[in-house]
Amino acid sequence: MKGKETLAGYDMVLALSENTINYQFQELHKRNIIHKKWGILSGKTKVGDKNKDFHITDSNADFKKKLKRWIDLQKQITEARKNNKWSEIGRLVALVESENINFDFGWDANLVAPTISIIQKDPKNLILQISFKSGKLYHRAEETSAVESFNLKGLVYAFTVPIGQLKVTKDQMIMDAGDQVENVIRDSGLTAQDFTIESLFLNFQDANISTFDKNKSTFPQEASLAFQVAIENYFNIILHDDEHPYVLGYSIQRKKIKATEKAMFQPTSLGYSTSHSNHNKKPGQFSSLNFLMMLNDTKPPTNTTAGILPASLIELGKDLTSTTDGVFGLQKNHFNIYVKSLDAYVQTTFENLKGVKLSHGFENNVMVLTKNDKHIDDKIDTTYTVTREYVQNDGNQGIAVRYRIDIKVEVHVIMKLFGEHEVKYLSLSTSGEYTKDNVKDKGASGYLDFTITTKKTGRFDLDHNFTKPKVAYDSDPNFFSGDVFAIILKVISLVITWVFAIVDAVVNQIAVDLGGAGSVSSTKLIEQLNDIDVLNQTNKIILPLGKVYTFKNLRIEDKKDIVAYDITYAPTIEKQN
Repeated sequence: MKGKETLAGYDMVLALSENTINYQFQELHKRNIIHKKWGILSGKTKVGDKNKDFHITDSNADFKKKLKRWIDLQKQITEARKNNKWSEIGRLVALVESENINFDFGWDANLVAPTISIIQKDPKNLILQISFKSGKLYHRAEETSAVESFNLKGLVYAFTVPIGQLKVTKDQMIMDAGDQVENVIRDSGLTAQDFTIESLFLNFQDANISTFDKNKSTFPQEASLAFQVAIENYFNIILHDDEHPYVLGYSIQRKKIKATEKAMFQPTSLGYSTSHSNHNKKPGQFSSLNFLMMLNDTKPPTNTTAGILPASLIELGKDLTSTTDGVFGLQKNHFNIYVKSLDAYVQTTFENLKGVKLSHGFENNVMVLTKNDKHIDDKIDTTYTVTREYVQNDGNQGIAVRYRIDIKVEVHVIMKLFGEHEVKYLSLSTSGEYTKDNVKDKGASGYLDFTITTKKTGRFDLDHNFTKPKVAYDSDPNFFSGDVFAIILKVISLVITWVFAIVDAVVNQIAVDLGGAGSVSSTKLIEQLNDIDVLNQTNKIILPLGKVYTFKNLRIEDKKDIVAYDITYAPTIEKQN
């Protein structure tokens, strides 16, 4: 399966688990951003000759008193109707209106944290479950009806809500999200006007709240009408008065990014979808809300299956425990840009060394360089062949990139007598098998190994290790003897020094670069490679509750043609009152 299919046409996808979204709602509820208590009385009031909607909340000092009075008067109206006392009904109805307690419903309830469920084969909607801890719902079916009360303890009302996407301002963001955006703007040296912020939220305005999910809802059948009317009215009122607390996440994007400022993986658009999964019979852990991203101003796909992932990315998680909050996936062909940049860095590091000439850069993963030296009249020609052997997973460490270094040294012993004549030739290489005197070991390729890992902030990091090459004679040196071989031995001694001086210089420069204190031009390349920020550029995904993701298990998913890593979300901890 190609990466484009795995990610449903998008370049990058951040999949957060259903449990992670519900943890957000739990924390928002704990801090009373999503209300712990529903205390509201709603109905009609006379304004001139028209009836208008009005409500009071439990912040009103007379809330309990008005609730009790409303129940009492409606009971009297019902009794009067039973006895056909029409004038008494008129008097009581007028009293309800004059005291401004002409309510249709009332909530006096305590709630547990709401939860969402991801729906199978429905990537644009969620099921929201409102669960009641205690309290009562009060409902008046008609103007002359008695107020019915329903005990809410343990009841659940579940309904389908579409995911909405809306531009917002920094000041409209909830919890720590606004502070985080402030940091991004400050660090960029720009202003809020240079950014676009979009919110993903539960769009109650487009939801059919009055249609409940019978499988997930638990309340008496006789209470269904009251619940349907009262919950729809409640959300209409609250969302009109308050900032929207049912936020799934935010995206922040710079409106214009200079070409010189673009990162290697710079998201420039955001979409969303959901993926239902019953993997290991744990839908909460493996079902996901997907943040869909494109790179480099590429337009997102528009076909009917765009964004509909064939399976939840969280099923690919290496850590399948509940500590993993999500999985980030990047099309492998985009990650190959990073590998090509690593090739360029290795090439530039060799090229920067004195006397080294590039025959050709990495072609079919092979680079060839040469160095030509002289010792008095003798000529030494050295060829360095650098082969990128593999890019593969390195256990739990990250992604390993190995470069094999092969060396071929040709020594031309020159005699100048009536011109220049080559009197002896021999060669040494990393594949040589013959030893003699100061050449004590058989030849062996050298290896420059990089391990790409992820830092907790989402940046790629590079570690390196070096296995030094060895050169030996390609043919039996015992064929040489006498004074000429004594001369050759002196040349060989110099050759070995020069050859490995080049290799040592390359390795030392890499060590300096990875330490952040390099001085040559290749340092700029390694700074770019060693400071790639996949999610935390100025364009980023922000959740309401926290600032820190821990990234782990960077790996190649060959069958899915993506590069992925697991995410653990660490919210900001606040003291609770």
